[in-house]
Amino acid sequence: MDRSTKLNAIDLLKQALVPIAQFLDSKEVQEVMINGPDDVWVEERGIVTKRDVFINENQIRSAIAIVARLVGKEASESTKDAIIDSRFDGFRIAAALSPISTRGSSIAIRKHGSVVLSLQDYVDSGSIPFEVKQLLEEIVVGRKNLIVSGGTSSGKTTFLNALARLIPETERVLTIEDTKELQILTPNYVSFESNEKTEINIRSLVKHALRYRPDRIIVGEVRGPEAFDLMRAMSTGHDGGFATLHSNSAEAALRTLEMLVLTTPDVDWKLEAIRSFIGSTFHYVIHLARDNKGRRGIKEVLRIKGFNYERNDYEVEQVFRNENAIH
Repeated sequence: MDRSTKLNAIDLLKQALVPIAQFLDSKEVQEVMINGPDDVWVEERGIVTKRDVFINENQIRSAIAIVARLVGKEASESTKDAIIDSRFDGFRIAAALSPISTRGSSIAIRKHGSVVLSLQDYVDSGSIPFEVKQLLEEIVVGRKNLIVSGGTSSGKTTFLNALARLIPETERVLTIEDTKELQILTPNYVSFESNEKTEINIRSLVKHALRYRPDRIIVGEVRGPEAFDLMRAMSTGHDGGFATLHSNSAEAALRTLEMLVLTTPDVDWKLEAIRSFIGSTFHYVIHLARDNKGRRGIKEVLRIKGFNYERNDYEVEQVFRNENAIH
């Protein structure tokens, strides 16, 4: 589907969802959740609230039909296309028709951020202290490899964009994502996007990236065998790379990495070797969460100092922790 067709489809979608169009257009809104008729919740500036919005079943189903056509499907409650997952031009949309969605047809619309924040913006909002900002600047300029971890909607991509602003303009950056969300400001950069239909996945793009002479590789989300290929790239001259990862804590991110490598089909390494590889490749894990005021920020910064063969585990140091971060 070409860009003009997609833009027309987006206009049709907004027409079908007139009651929530204002939220789709707002730069302050991150997510719109339609649980069923007249049951709309909105995440704005990190806070989720129920809104007095009247939307009926027909409007929701009409919107789902439009989203389905965007991905070449015909939404029908009697087929597997009763559920839809679509990404396009600033939105990720998941939807389910009734009766699969038992309280009426439902839609969850995730908006990709259009505003690029700086680390100073995080300091000004009280999300991180100034000392942590200084540490992060040293990490990026010093070309340390880092993982940005967190749960769903914890602000990983937005934070990654803030870190990317610190990359010197003289460096060549290559980004790899499922859906383009990273906003790189350095003049010499290449952006790759995976394509399920052509079976070009994140792993194949990480391997391909090495032929593009990148100074740094940034992967929007690591969740498969590409974890091993990315670490191999980082440990062979492409240092200073970033990657995001879903996890519940900084240490849990390291365990997730282990699992991803252990389940990689063509990598038959023992756990000790995998841990040693991770410990020598990554230097920091930055874990994000919301605080008790609903603000997204850093919950902890974990420094990886290497691997301890006697304990068969990582040598780590927690250099920062926000006790107010709740999830």
